[in-house]
Amino acid sequence: MRWIKAVVLVFSTYSRIPMPTPKWDGEAMKIAIALLPLVGAVVGGAVWCWQIICGILGLSPVLFAAVAAALPLVVTGGIHADGYCDAADALASRQPKERSLEILKDPRIGAFALIRFSVYMLICFGLFYELYIQKICFGIGLMFPLSRCFAAWSAIAMQSAKKEGMLADFTTTADLLAVSVCLALLTLISAGAWIWLTFPYGIAGIALCLPVAVWYRVMAMKRFGGATGDTTGYFLQIIELALLAGVVAGKIFLTSK
Repeated sequence: MRWIKAVVLVFSTYSRIPMPTPKWDGEAMKIAIALLPLVGAVVGGAVWCWQIICGILGLSPVLFAAVAAALPLVVTGGIHADGYCDAADALASRQPKERSLEILKDPRIGAFALIRFSVYMLICFGLFYELYIQKICFGIGLMFPLSRCFAAWSAIAMQSAKKEGMLADFTTTADLLAVSVCLALLTLISAGAWIWLTFPYGIAGIALCLPVAVWYRVMAMKRFGGATGDTTGYFLQIIELALLAGVVAGKIFLTSK
């Protein structure tokens, strides 16, 4: 029963999919973070369905790329994009740790966040477009559960920068054994399916994620003293871009030989 409650809790928190009003059950919260990749599976399914519709109707690569870039925001309500923007503002401010944490909590969006997220979406659009015209985007929806595996691992492996907040609520009381086992299983499934369906180009995507993960850990510890919900959302968005860029780079490199 606690696993069902955890599914409801994670979907009601990290998506806009209608769910029963969740109760912040202590037992469910102990394992909820491990189920974050399931939200990614729904996002990926939506992108995959859109790809099929585009193929059937003969829609243009531009329209495919535009909607594919927007669908994650629609399904999740932009919760991770919000974290990206908050972290972008804090990083651009170059302020000390305490002030940077204050900027993360500020609900207002700054100029740097607007600029950086606009650039992010343009790059995302361009990469989706390139994947579509190169006919190598089958299986690309798997990047969404895989990126959330990376994000969940970072959340439980790093110390929390704050004692309160959404991420702290999910991680400070987490059942590490149950979360680790469940997350390891979902990571193996996501990564295995990703490599199989995007082979050989998808390997470059995962390879690119590893240095990004190292960079994020060093950056978050130095600038914020650990992870927060906003920095984890920032990391998730960067990982998704790395997976897309890796596939495109792999295609370019392998076909240029």
